[in-house]
Amino acid sequence: MSKIAAPTLAEFIADRNLSVDALAVLGEIDPSTAYRIVTGKSRPRPVTVVRLARALGIGARRMQDICRVTWTEAHQGQDVTR
Repeated sequence: MSKIAAPTLAEFIADRNLSVDALAVLGEIDPSTAYRIVTGKSRPRPVTVVRLARALGIGARRMQDICRVTWTEAHQGQDVTR
């Protein structure tokens, strides 16, 4: 079974015609936190992953994968060990 690559969070919310501000409202998180996660500047805490997953109607594991792809793409070519 082949694994389909997850989209970035920006792609995922754009496909649903949502803005970062709308994601923040739906996920009940601060807009600046949502922006940092969507742009790959920071990784979400587990509680935030769950909030975003619920807001978007997906599983927490899928949300975690999307956030991982977002982080990885934002830091391509950098030596990031955290």
